[in-house]
Amino acid sequence: MSNYKRKELAKNLAKDLALLISESSLYPAQHPNVIAQIKKTLGSAEEFFALSDEAILDLFEGQFAFEGIPLYDIKHAAEKSVELLENKSIKSIVFKKGLTPQMLLLFVGLLVDKRRPLLVDGIQMELKKAAVENIVLYSQETAETDTESFDLIAGEKIYGSSIEANKLVYKALQSGQSIPTDIVDKVASDITELIAKDTASSIALATLRDYDEYTFTHSANVAILSVTLASHVTKDRPLLNNLARAALLHDIGKIQIPSNVLNKPEKLTDEEWMMMKQHPSWGAKILEQQKTVDRLAVVIAIQHHMRYDLTGYPQISGTEKLHPFSLIVNICDIYDAITSKRPYKKPMAADKALSLMLRLVGCDFDPQFFKLFTQMIGVYPPGSFVRLNTGEIAVIKRIRPQ
Repeated sequence: MSNYKRKELAKNLAKDLALLISESSLYPAQHPNVIAQIKKTLGSAEEFFALSDEAILDLFEGQFAFEGIPLYDIKHAAEKSVELLENKSIKSIVFKKGLTPQMLLLFVGLLVDKRRPLLVDGIQMELKKAAVENIVLYSQETAETDTESFDLIAGEKIYGSSIEANKLVYKALQSGQSIPTDIVDKVASDITELIAKDTASSIALATLRDYDEYTFTHSANVAILSVTLASHVTKDRPLLNNLARAALLHDIGKIQIPSNVLNKPEKLTDEEWMMMKQHPSWGAKILEQQKTVDRLAVVIAIQHHMRYDLTGYPQISGTEKLHPFSLIVNICDIYDAITSKRPYKKPMAADKALSLMLRLVGCDFDPQFFKLFTQMIGVYPPGSFVRLNTGEIAVIKRIRPQ
């Protein structure tokens, strides 16, 4: 069943529920209008239950929403009922299969009872006393505490750890020590686990920017984006862990390039550009000397600028095709680079970056992987701010490729 159909059925349920609340505010429970609307609302719920065991209606800024999408079409019809629900501190209503007219009648009666004005917790308690398990209410505070805030905090910790891990790697190499692979392995595993739990939040983290620490945030972003893209192709957790490690270390060769060249605001000289083009080879040599580094990291370090048609750098004779993960890192590396602010350029907006990259598909980028990447990232990636046609400002939370 299409998402459009699900949304239409959810819209019907929300509208009928709003009318039921409105009728119940005007008439007693035994009134024909209330009884008729109970039947209609239950019918809409049962239509939805044919697709899923539960229907979740959220409340967002004075209107019903379904799966994060505000139901603008019924805003005016539902306005008064939504206001009542929000005054009760209700954030979400979950209707579960097995819902009966008596359950609906009790729920709506508790909502409109002016003699005993209950808030969300009080209404839920009364439903529980009556053994009603097919209607579950969530408050604003509960929803934020139990889900989004927890996930975001966990994600931010992992993102921060990946940046700190890169700093430790650079510091160790600069002092002649080995790469602390145990730390890199732990961060790589955390990134893979985070992406498996919540892809959208992971992509949103990769839109974070600290322009003073580009060297370290870039590697973290490329690792997150690369593993997210690869997870659309394989669910092999050890393989994705290896990719996360390799992506975190893909630019390690830049440690050999002086900072005044890396961060030069003007155009590089021919000599400086030749030096810059050496970093994949230098990175591969550094990683080959580390006894505990996976071979995949060496391959990606040397191949991540070689391009899909092999016209990039370095030029290695006998190379007929690149490792699939090198093609993935190539896309994510370029995307993050051109959407980041650097001393020599302004950041490019995501939609313009994708448009530019699209022109290079088949030359620089693998067509199939790039198609998956655009579906994954969306024209406006999670974490982006957009202005809606209503004039409202919104934050993109999730991409729905279909």
